[in-house]
Amino acid sequence: MDLKVYHRTEYRYSSPASESVNEIKLRPPDTKSQRCASAVISVLPATRLRPFADLYGNRGHHVEIFEAHDRLVVEARLRVHTAPTLRIEDFPYGVSMSSLKGLARREDCHPFLQGSTYVEMTPAVWREAVDIMDDSTDVFQTSYAIMQAIFERYTYRPGSTVVTTHANEVIERKVGVCQDFAHAMVAFCRSLKIPARYVSGYFFDATRDHSLRGSEATHAWVEVFVEGYGWLGLDPTNNKVVDDTYIVLAVGRDYADVAPVSGSYFGGGMSTLIVHVAVRRTDQPVVQEGAHSQAQSG
Repeated sequence: MDLKVYHRTEYRYSSPASESVNEIKLRPPDTKSQRCASAVISVLPATRLRPFADLYGNRGHHVEIFEAHDRLVVEARLRVHTAPTLRIEDFPYGVSMSSLKGLARREDCHPFLQGSTYVEMTPAVWREAVDIMDDSTDVFQTSYAIMQAIFERYTYRPGSTVVTTHANEVIERKVGVCQDFAHAMVAFCRSLKIPARYVSGYFFDATRDHSLRGSEATHAWVEVFVEGYGWLGLDPTNNKVVDDTYIVLAVGRDYADVAPVSGSYFGGGMSTLIVHVAVRRTDQPVVQEGAHSQAQSG
């Protein structure tokens, strides 16, 4: 599928901000399931974008703005070709949970079995994960059951949480948005020794009634590691195995590793965050829609 994305993040400050230092992760990587055909990223006030790659292979840009400014605007225009992934008959059933024993020694799995900023594997989280697992002895079946349980038992409610909401709070209250559902699933999987990483990106809602949740915003889902297959995407917000309607921006231990725009600044007073996201096929027009705003202090 050929997809295009328009993403605009704007911070408006009640008083001038200065010495703003940010990391931008809005450049999709090239993987076995996607190829970034073009990525045009711009920042206002105008400044130099310095590219970098982080520990997890994510491609980003470092931005510094020292002069006073009353707003910061980051825009990305992306074109990405995605490839079909698994058919239902090819889902990797048959890999035993016993295969997980040696994965902690693998460099590509070890970080995604540990606690992180927004994820903690407590006894209570482990007990709930075991209850969801039931009598499954299969890695994919267990992971799928966790995804399905979150989709069925948790309430999707925009505005009920913030970006710093911890997975333990989400699991206790069972309410949130895609970021929270992804954090909860990561916590459950890691508690069962299934390597799980948090994924930031977008998806195109190909349904006729636009019934999927989170399509007009940055989205979050989970990738679990299945021996013999590799990393497999599961979306607990929509109860879907990730397919060619999804675009990966970045992967990490949790949201702290993959935030599209993150940083700090001096001054600024109160700030308002406004985000526009639109995802379309290349034969459709991309308009500036899907906006939401959030007030916050600097």
